[in-house]
Amino acid sequence: MYIAVAADGESLESKVSEEFEKCLYLLIINMDDLSITAVKNEELWENSSGEKLANEVLKHDCEALIAGKLKPLEFNILADAYITRYMAYGSSVQNALNLMEKNSLEIVKSCEGAEGCSGHHH
Repeated sequence: MYIAVAADGESLESKVSEEFEKCLYLLIINMDDLSITAVKNEELWENSSGEKLANEVLKHDCEALIAGKLKPLEFNILADAYITRYMAYGSSVQNALNLMEKNSLEIVKSCEGAEGCSGHHH
């Protein structure tokens, strides 16, 4: 199983970024052996778009994303692909992974990060 983490560095000791699209790295973590593939966020220095990062999560077949705030476009890309989204900014990557495994991380259910749903749902 692969988990993506929006982080401010390339290691498990790095902090989870406050905003998904402004992370320095997208860490793709193999949960079987905790090996990491670090994808540098080049978009930060150009047109700061989370769309490329969201598609990177899909490309690596991740089951979940641990990050900070998500904007509507990136949230919808991930939600439409059934990627579970967890809020953990400020935590270390390692701590966030441990909390996720214990089902102790907040699940992001809307692009505003609120628990409830927004919009018209049936």
